[in-house]
Amino acid sequence: FLEPARKSNEKRKMAQQLFLHLDSSISFPEKLPGSAVKWGSEDQSKLTSATDNTFEQVWISTPKPFGTPYMANLLRTMSPSATVTMCTSGDLPAVERSLLFGGFTDIKTDEAKKSVSAKKPAFKLGAAKKFKKTVAPKEDTARIRQEEKKKASVWALGDDDLAEEDVELEDEDSLLDREVDKVDIAAPTNVKDKNSKDCGTGPGGKRKACKDCTCGLKEEQEIDPNAEPKSACGNCGLGDAFRCSTCPYLGKPAFTSKDNVVKLVL
Repeated sequence: FLEPARKSNEKRKMAQQLFLHLDSSISFPEKLPGSAVKWGSEDQSKLTSATDNTFEQVWISTPKPFGTPYMANLLRTMSPSATVTMCTSGDLPAVERSLLFGGFTDIKTDEAKKSVSAKKPAFKLGAAKKFKKTVAPKEDTARIRQEEKKKASVWALGDDDLAEEDVELEDEDSLLDREVDKVDIAAPTNVKDKNSKDCGTGPGGKRKACKDCTCGLKEEQEIDPNAEPKSACGNCGLGDAFRCSTCPYLGKPAFTSKDNVVKLVL
């Protein structure tokens, strides 16, 4: 259950403004508050270590929508009713969907400025509220119990219902035996051991893949154990804000990529 956050005139502790600049094609705001937090592409991983309810207002420039884990961290670090504005040079509807699926409300799109603004819901995470339990009148309670007893009695059996001489029960084992006799169960012949290979061994006893290998040995031998991992989504080099939850490069700074093979720039 979610309890609406109480409005107070007291200043929230550590409430700040965050400016996260990840799109170089978008200019930074001209006037920034002196107390504002300014992060660039190399600082985007700092959001994961930021405390909860820290930022009162967030401004972001991004070339594409954020990943789901980064959106969850963004929502966590914002205080209730805080606002976020995302400016993008990419797909504007995609950024709008990322905010919607990220848990934000009051989403508004400005196509002229190519920006999407949203608000964090005004409730605290994990808050609860007690509901008063309404007690039905005694007359209604007695009537409901009587109806439940009537429904239960339809399927109820007495102590001597199964003791009558004319009641015959079927033997479950005999039923199963008759069904098994009808089916001819044969061992499968097309199932192979996952560790077995069809390819034969070459000179020296070393197994060699056939020309038309279908057992997977050829693919295993062509794998280079020292090769750099390839990016499946193409966003690994952009930084934590765009990486998947299972990305092996989480926590590392942004880097350049070539031919979909990522290489960390030290």
